[in-house]
Amino acid sequence: MAAERVIIYRTTMLFDSYRFLGPRPIREARLRSYLVTQHRAGRPLSEVLEDPYVRRCGTKSFCWRVLVDSRTIEAFEQNIHTAFEECRTC
Repeated sequence: MAAERVIIYRTTMLFDSYRFLGPRPIREARLRSYLVTQHRAGRPLSEVLEDPYVRRCGTKSFCWRVLVDSRTIEAFEQNIHTAFEECRTC
């Protein structure tokens, strides 16, 4: 019984010991990639933000931080710029 508690405590400590670092950059990158890909596909951003995948990624504040991050905005701007360039050649 005591050994069981120690194992559970150690595994809990292992996962909780990195909690102070905040959200993982990998989660942010995955969410950013999804948002940009869906934006490039022509879906409205309001619709994309309601996707189950986005909801599973984290809280609304986490999603908002990723959305307003300069890297995300630059990617959206690049998508728009590319779309204008494609329209110009049509």
